[in-house]
Amino acid sequence: MKILLIKQTSLGDLIHSTMAIEAIKRQYPEAEIHFMVDRACAFAVENNPHISHFFYYDQQDYFRRLRKSFLSIFSIGADIFRTIKKIRRHKYDLAIDLQGIERSVLFLYACRAKKKYVKGKKPFLKGFKNKHKSDHALDELRGTLALAEIDAQEIFPKIYLQQESQESLLHKLPAEFSQALSATDKKVVVINPYTSWKTKDVRISTWVNAAEELTKSGECFFIFSATADKKEPLQLDLEKALKDKPELQKRVLNFAGQTNIQELLKLISMADLVMASEGATGHMASALDTPLCVVFGPTEPSRVGPWGKKALVVQSETASCLACYKRQCDNWICMDFPPKKLSEAALKLWS
Repeated sequence: MKILLIKQTSLGDLIHSTMAIEAIKRQYPEAEIHFMVDRACAFAVENNPHISHFFYYDQQDYFRRLRKSFLSIFSIGADIFRTIKKIRRHKYDLAIDLQGIERSVLFLYACRAKKKYVKGKKPFLKGFKNKHKSDHALDELRGTLALAEIDAQEIFPKIYLQQESQESLLHKLPAEFSQALSATDKKVVVINPYTSWKTKDVRISTWVNAAEELTKSGECFFIFSATADKKEPLQLDLEKALKDKPELQKRVLNFAGQTNIQELLKLISMADLVMASEGATGHMASALDTPLCVVFGPTEPSRVGPWGKKALVVQSETASCLACYKRQCDNWICMDFPPKKLSEAALKLWS
């Protein structure tokens, strides 16, 4: 049996889609799975042993070329056509578009498959769409897979790691932090304070104060993770927040821009806890089965929240504007809450 799965972007949703791979291999152990993915997000599936072949989309490159010259639309079209030709060389028993937008469903229409299904609703295709906006994204994927008679009810997303990433990660970390990762009497907490939406970001001072509360429960180390462009602003905010906390300073590490993606995934998998606002980091932690404390403000946890028993959601108890889905906000009150809410959630996960 040969199956094509299509899921290009975004990263959090792509991590969700790994559930489909696990469900297919459980039901059809001998299935040959081909996967179409955007190059920027491919790390989430490239180490998956169940995928035998990849097709790549490259949205960042296409946008870059268009910014240089609108005429590049012709060369981009040629690239897409070449990818379609590669896909059409295969005859699939089943093809599923797990994204359900125009640029992904194009490849579903074009492929040669006995049966085709799509997440959402598209002309001439069998599709599944959640009846309620509050239904979880995983339920929508399960509904789509059910159309193809694939049972995913007891299946959850899963990320596979490169084995060599642990050695390179530990080499980059200061000795006391790398030792803490393997110590049974110490806790390592990974904190990712930034997201793709400014309105989802929690103040650095809130994370630091929550960290200080956690140190009262035992010896803890805190690794702040972020992209390289956040290293300097993160350092400035950390210095302000840690100014009157000399003991905590020794246990906080600004690790922004220091890892490649496989090292970050390994760090998350080895940590005792991940604390983050709703975004890709939380989805990574859930897929790696790492305890997770995740903050929600402008987005809806019932729709894109974490899964499993090792995750807790933290929200403001006073903001009346939760799940507004605004990317710009003058009030930003949904992310203003006592740091103790974060530390209490963490302690519940450790109890």
